[in-house]
Amino acid sequence: MEKQKVDEGLKGLSFDMDEEIDDRNERQGRSTISSRHASQSMDPSHAIILAAIIIVGGLWGGKFLYDYIQEQRVKEALNEAASYMQQSLQQAGRESQRAQAESQRRMVIEAEAREQRQIQERTQQRAEQARVKQEERFESAQCQFWWQQHEQNPTERTERKKAEACASQ
Repeated sequence: MEKQKVDEGLKGLSFDMDEEIDDRNERQGRSTISSRHASQSMDPSHAIILAAIIIVGGLWGGKFLYDYIQEQRVKEALNEAASYMQQSLQQAGRESQRAQAESQRRMVIEAEAREQRQIQERTQQRAEQARVKQEERFESAQCQFWWQQHEQNPTERTERKKAEACASQ
């Protein structure tokens, strides 16, 4: 029952917050702010317009920020792709140079081998020609004559004539 009396007593009291705050400030020695300088409440139409401006500005600002972030991502991706392509081109260039150097090296080796074969063939041809000429000289009538003469009568003169007729010239 006592509780009901307290509740009814509290309901009967009215508080004016502005007056209470002013009284407390006066007791603490602070100066009071007159109601003329206090902020006035905003008209609802102005509040709606201000809210709309804030919302539209926030949406546009958010869109601009989103677009900027996307643009930076695209730039980064393009730079990364360009870097990758540049590295690929450099690597392809190095591989091309290596392949070209290898090809030139092979060509030099083949040219040297071809030259060596030609030298060997010429040497063999000359040796064969010299052998054929020597056989022709040995088979010549003059060489056969002086050979027989030297075998039958070995003298210094027959040996010299045999050498002249049968020797390679």
